[in-house]
Amino acid sequence: MIDLRKKPAVAVSAAILVVLLLWHIIVAFTPELKLSGLFLAKPAKPGYQWYNANHADSRLFWQDTDVIWKAGVEHPDYNLESAETEGEWNLMPGYRFINKNKGLETIWTPGLLHPDYMAWSDDEDGQWIPVTGYKFVESGDTFSDCIWDPNRNYPDLKIKTTETKDNYLPYPGYKFVEPNVSLNVVWVPGTINYEDPSLVADVPEGHWKYRGRGVYHSSDGDMIKKIVAGVIVYKAVSSL
Repeated sequence: MIDLRKKPAVAVSAAILVVLLLWHIIVAFTPELKLSGLFLAKPAKPGYQWYNANHADSRLFWQDTDVIWKAGVEHPDYNLESAETEGEWNLMPGYRFINKNKGLETIWTPGLLHPDYMAWSDDEDGQWIPVTGYKFVESGDTFSDCIWDPNRNYPDLKIKTTETKDNYLPYPGYKFVEPNVSLNVVWVPGTINYEDPSLVADVPEGHWKYRGRGVYHSSDGDMIKKIVAGVIVYKAVSSL
């Protein structure tokens, strides 16, 4: 014999199952959503988040299911973050597209300027080096800022920084090849030494001559020191 008192409960259970089934079907055919588990859904595409939730985690079916495009969201598969325009992506610092016409694949590229700091991408993926004249402000294993480093010498480049930000000075005898364009310098014979006005640059690079007198080689000072040291040693030995 059938207990008629159970029919309402059975009907309610059946109705709930039908609603759940319909919800799963609706989600399955909604482009903005995808099923992520039993009674769970999440935004279907990178760059989208739940409306007023600021995340893209899975949510239960009875929660708000509206999704919106959100700028600044990292792509889960590529080194990109969502742009202000829906569907557009910006490269993460240090990366470039391999072929944007074929997909979103990216590659780390040395020599790219950081958009927020005065630093260049280094050879190793994720590593940075400061722009000439700047130094990192360290924060743990990474840097938190990149600031001007005044009065620093760069012997390989034959330049040094001044107290004024972004201002460089060539070593005595050198001049910039392209002022305000690059830091390349060239030796210029006849240039007066701004550190010692009695000297003028000679034709061979690194050599100087006294103004109106003979040639002074940059290595002469070391040679004189060696001669003096030799004389002192000779006198000390001969007095024994």
